[in-house]
Amino acid sequence: MEWSRKIKIPRKPHFIPLQYRFILLSSLLLITLLGAIALIVGLHQSRVIRSNLDKRGLAVANSLAATSKAALATYNYIALEQTVNQALQDPDSVYVIIHDKEGRVAGYSGRPDLQGKLLEDQFTVHAISESRQPLIQRGIWGDNNIPVVDVSVPVFLPGSDYRWGTVRVALSLQPMYQQIRQIQLIIGLIGLVALAVGVLLSFWAARRITRPLGVLMEATVQAAQGNLDQKVEIKTRDEVEVLANNFSMMIREIIAQRDQLEVQLKHIKRLQRYTEQLLTTMNDGLLSVDRTGKVATINPAASEMLGFSQRLEQDLSIRELLAATPELLRYIDEILQQPQGRSQQEIRIDGGHNPQVILAGSSQLTDTDGNLLEVIVNLHDITELKKLESRLRQTERLAALGTLAAGMAHEIRNPLSAIKTFVQLLPRKLEKPGFLEKFQRTVPRELDRINRLIEDLLQLAKEPKYHFESVDVGFLIEQCLDLFGESLKDSQIHCRTARMADKPFWVWADKDQLIKAFYNLFQNAVQAMPNGGDLTIEVNRLGVVPFDSRASSERRDWILSRFKDTGMGISDDNIKNIFNPFFTTKDTGTGLGLAITHKVITEHGGHVEVSSRVGEGSCFTVYLPASKES
Repeated sequence: MEWSRKIKIPRKPHFIPLQYRFILLSSLLLITLLGAIALIVGLHQSRVIRSNLDKRGLAVANSLAATSKAALATYNYIALEQTVNQALQDPDSVYVIIHDKEGRVAGYSGRPDLQGKLLEDQFTVHAISESRQPLIQRGIWGDNNIPVVDVSVPVFLPGSDYRWGTVRVALSLQPMYQQIRQIQLIIGLIGLVALAVGVLLSFWAARRITRPLGVLMEATVQAAQGNLDQKVEIKTRDEVEVLANNFSMMIREIIAQRDQLEVQLKHIKRLQRYTEQLLTTMNDGLLSVDRTGKVATINPAASEMLGFSQRLEQDLSIRELLAATPELLRYIDEILQQPQGRSQQEIRIDGGHNPQVILAGSSQLTDTDGNLLEVIVNLHDITELKKLESRLRQTERLAALGTLAAGMAHEIRNPLSAIKTFVQLLPRKLEKPGFLEKFQRTVPRELDRINRLIEDLLQLAKEPKYHFESVDVGFLIEQCLDLFGESLKDSQIHCRTARMADKPFWVWADKDQLIKAFYNLFQNAVQAMPNGGDLTIEVNRLGVVPFDSRASSERRDWILSRFKDTGMGISDDNIKNIFNPFFTTKDTGTGLGLAITHKVITEHGGHVEVSSRVGEGSCFTVYLPASKES
């Protein structure tokens, strides 16, 4: 079964022009106002007319009562009959009746046949009641249903409270109703004229207000459709003119902003094309990753470095992309977790027969609030540079072979001369007492001396095979101190160590080779203080050091090891050659110790600095790059 969902589309509200609204509202207000005025005036005029009619009837009745007192007292019904007939001459009078003290008819205008009778109509019953005050009644009279007002006045003789009769005068209400209708008609006509005039005035006022508003509305419609090249001129000297001027100013500002945005858009497009071309042609790889771990950008150089030949899909996870390069993936994960805590790092990529070494650096792309948006990783292929460094070191070693050969010839010639001398004397002095013992003592010693020299030369010249691991520099120095403990006591040398904190200082190194380098520095310090002294050893952690050529980009940390003695010192001429093979200022030694130390430190990516003053002592400072565990 298929279900269809009914979507309710909101109805567009019906548009009613402001002009019609204004006219309709003005007309309703005028109708309400004029209706209220007509109602109030009509009610007031009706009340006035009724009041005048009542006063008139009461005056006629009082006049008849005054003239009828004597006739009622003498029972002169003929005079009373004449009186009522004369009073009926008023055109508005319907009837005039005089009742005697028993309530019988003493005189009835136009009806002499009713004289002496008791009337039983409602008007009569109320009129001859015991009321001592005049009574005004309204109602319908006769077969013609004439609306009348019946005014009854009791008659009293002077000096008596006895009621001698009642005079009744009935006036027709038809003239009053006709007069009221005429007044209402006049008020209605005046109201219609006023309404027509008000509608015309409201139409004129609405046109005066809505016409400039209509012009302004049409201008806004044109502006919404993109037509900004228009000029709105409204001269009304009121708020509408101010609104039109503000609208024109806003249009001018919009045009200026549009022109500025168009210029900026062209500049942005040019920068975008430039950036795309730059990313395409640059030799360094560029890889950007958002904070969710999705690959945002990767340029062709990065794809080639990482071995991606096909086009990558969008929203690809960095874990899927670098699954075959775990070292680079681990580096990017650490950056995403701590964007401020990573420097440049060398990363090895196993490419089969062509392994690569890539120098990876990173920077952060943040929003205006400083929140991380993307991490940008720069990949620089330093494989050839590493090979060049290796060849350069090999060249330096070969270049030093001349000096080495001369020193080696000198060092070997002395023991060979002694051996040659003993060999030549051997046939003649073999039987001489003590010669053979001296031969056996001198020749093996000189041979051992040659052998040690050859071993040092081989170690200095051959390509090293290091086994790197994370090593604590402080622990290695403590091991060297254990080896030289007795020598320091015998030479009366006081050794003091200083560490930045009670924690390891990790470096990526070959433990045995690094111990050998530190051993030579210890031995050099001990030999420089034959009469005793102070040896200060400091281990510390530093940021970028001056000799680091990649300081501005790498921002790596270094482990510093400083050996400072108070020995005889080294002159400025000799300090330039102390790391050269076979250079020595001592009576004993081959001059290969510091050369081997310099080689080991250099092979570990470090650096050795020497400062010395004759008579004050020397200071050897070893810098080694800190590993990520440090």
